[in-house]
Amino acid sequence: MIDLVVRRRDQLFATLVIVLGAGLVLWSFAADRADLGTLVSTHSVTLLVFVAVITAGELLTLRMPSGREIAPLATAGALSLAVVGPVADQPVFDVSPGLVVLVAATAFVVSGLLRAARGLPVGVALMAANLCGVAVAAVLARTWQVGGQTLWEDQSDPAVHQGVVAGGMVLVSAVGLTLGLVLVSAVRAERFGTPWLSALRDEVSEAAPLTLAVVVTGPMVALMAPVIGVLALPAALGPLAMAYTAVRQYARNRAMNRRLVGTLSRLTEAGGYTRHHHAERVAGISVRIGRILGLGERELRSLEYAALLHDLGQITLTDPIPDGATVLAAPADQRDIAAEGARIIRQADTLEDVAALVDDQTTSYRFVREFGEPVPMPSRIIKCANAFDDLTGGSDDPAVVAAAMERIHLGLGYEYDPDVVDALTRVAQDASAGRVAEQRAGAG
Repeated sequence: MIDLVVRRRDQLFATLVIVLGAGLVLWSFAADRADLGTLVSTHSVTLLVFVAVITAGELLTLRMPSGREIAPLATAGALSLAVVGPVADQPVFDVSPGLVVLVAATAFVVSGLLRAARGLPVGVALMAANLCGVAVAAVLARTWQVGGQTLWEDQSDPAVHQGVVAGGMVLVSAVGLTLGLVLVSAVRAERFGTPWLSALRDEVSEAAPLTLAVVVTGPMVALMAPVIGVLALPAALGPLAMAYTAVRQYARNRAMNRRLVGTLSRLTEAGGYTRHHHAERVAGISVRIGRILGLGERELRSLEYAALLHDLGQITLTDPIPDGATVLAAPADQRDIAAEGARIIRQADTLEDVAALVDDQTTSYRFVREFGEPVPMPSRIIKCANAFDDLTGGSDDPAVVAAAMERIHLGLGYEYDPDVVDALTRVAQDASAGRVAEQRAGAG
């Protein structure tokens, strides 16, 4: 019952965003339906290029190390549609914001149908959030007047310096992209039980080069289109495509590092020191707790690596601990195991921060409360997550989980950080809390 209530609550904001996106489409259709025929017949080539690029961008998503999927090419194409005006060898793209919304929505729907046909997840709420951002950018560029005329009209006015036009377009694109990011992060934060500000920070920072490239693509298209026509869109996407490739390689390198650390973490399993998949379970629980507590992606990465390697020191034991359950070991033995593990990890120069987290994982919370000892939050998380898995043995049986949580609550405020225990409780009750699901985000 708890799970059902949580899931229904988590869908509330996503539903509101979908309703808002659908309302935009219906309002645009009602206001501009008389011009749809003219739009298609007059701008068929321009529309075809933009719809094709946006649709392709939605299909060519990029999976980030956090597990989020982003579609920067689609977002850049949609924002370009909001600001483009004169197009060489084609009629001037003089349309209302409502028609921009309808064209972008068409591309999103087509891409959604293609993704569904391929068995891929379709983030309807995330598409609706991005559509809202495109709508705002179109309104600002095409209807908001400064000095008696709109930014769109400034493109064709020789009295207005092109640098001013470009700066205005960058600002408009940034506003539209920011709104999309705000809504996307809010949907994700509510769905996965994480703080909204940390979700927004991760949306912006994890793919910062792509975010910046998306903002400038629209102005590039608008300024190039009067010279090279519809080829301006694929040409302007070139720098973004290069940034896309670089970020994809970065994500692959991160995935490779994760696999290497995961392989190292299995040494204790292979030697019979810990239960099978104990390190992976502790890492998974730790990362989910970290997301709920608002840790950034950099901290989450160090937390995950430290959680994977938290028992590495056990390979130095001559007499293994039964089932590797360090929570049942003497405090002095726990400290020795952590210190040995940290010493081994420090052999890799790039993992000093991970070693420090492993070294501090056995420190009781009372030292933080009573003496102000600076124990990092990731270390407190690992301590709690490790105890939970040691006590449950990886079982999800409700009785076993309840007994483990009761045991952990006995050490609340003394052994374990109350905030971490509260987050662990949410993780134990709600399978979606703190997870990053296989959803698509177009905001970049």
